[in-house]
Amino acid sequence: MKKCGQRSTVNKYRDESGISIKTLAFSLEGISEQQLRNALNKTDGGPKAVEMLAKLMEIYPIKIN
Repeated sequence: MKKCGQRSTVNKYRDESGISIKTLAFSLEGISEQQLRNALNKTDGGPKAVEMLAKLMEIYPIKIN
């Protein structure tokens, strides 16, 4: 996957899905908007971030790179 600048992945996900990050986070039970932003901006690369991004890609699949 190509490395994206800060916030660019969040913006790309929002633009391609047409859904706000707040709404996307709400659809992932137990995930806060900030946790999702951190995971998408790659400031959190831990197992929880990987798990939430996998769930997100199942619900709203887009090409991130």
